[in-house]
Amino acid sequence: MKYKRKSLDEKKIIIRLVIVLVIILIFTFIDYLAHQTSEEYSVPSRYFTNKVIYGTLIGFISLFFLRKFNFFTKGILFSAIIAVLLQIRYFIEGYPLEFVLEFLLFHFLMLAPISVLAFWLFGKHV
Repeated sequence: MKYKRKSLDEKKIIIRLVIVLVIILIFTFIDYLAHQTSEEYSVPSRYFTNKVIYGTLIGFISLFFLRKFNFFTKGILFSAIIAVLLQIRYFIEGYPLEFVLEFLLFHFLMLAPISVLAFWLFGKHV
């Protein structure tokens, strides 16, 4: 009986990780399109790879702290946490403050609708 319980917990964790990864992949694709709109917004390709890795990690961990919230609040907080932590990372990497602040807003506005929708659709899994 204990084996089944552990298996279910692992299954929930994997489902949660996949949901977060899909959210971040959609977000990264939209962000990629945004960065293509202007030479001023161009970034190296590693920027997007890092966004997928760190965004997924940050999002997955943040869900453990956001479990008690409804889908809308969870989506907004999830998006804010990821946007802020990614932008802090980019600022530390040396991106200009104006760029970081501008994309903080853009990232939040891109990520929030995706997250809220995903948490509404798959709420019982996250």
